[in-house]
Amino acid sequence: MKAVFILLLVIAAPRLYAQTSNPATELAEKIAVKMKDTLGLTNVQKGQVYDVNLQLHEAKMAKRQQYTGTDSLQIHIQRVENMRDSLYRTVLGEEKYQLYLEKKKNLVNNN
Repeated sequence: MKAVFILLLVIAAPRLYAQTSNPATELAEKIAVKMKDTLGLTNVQKGQVYDVNLQLHEAKMAKRQQYTGTDSLQIHIQRVENMRDSLYRTVLGEEKYQLYLEKKKNLVNNN
């Protein structure tokens, strides 16, 4: 029992720390919670959606550093953003992915 608790703490600690450290993690958490509630995701799927959102944020930040001040920055940012649905599809499965597409506008907007 003690080992299970320690294992859960080791797994959860980085995610808990990340959630309080910056606006990107707060947004990733907000989207993940909205999707969990709306689509009926498991806690594992919610965590995976959270991770996808952080990965997308990190990729966009890398593009901002790489293409600072260039006209092509927006194109590269949009290419990263266009990966969102395919990444969600692998996490959600086909049935929940279709439901996501129906409710997409409300799920990913920062309302």
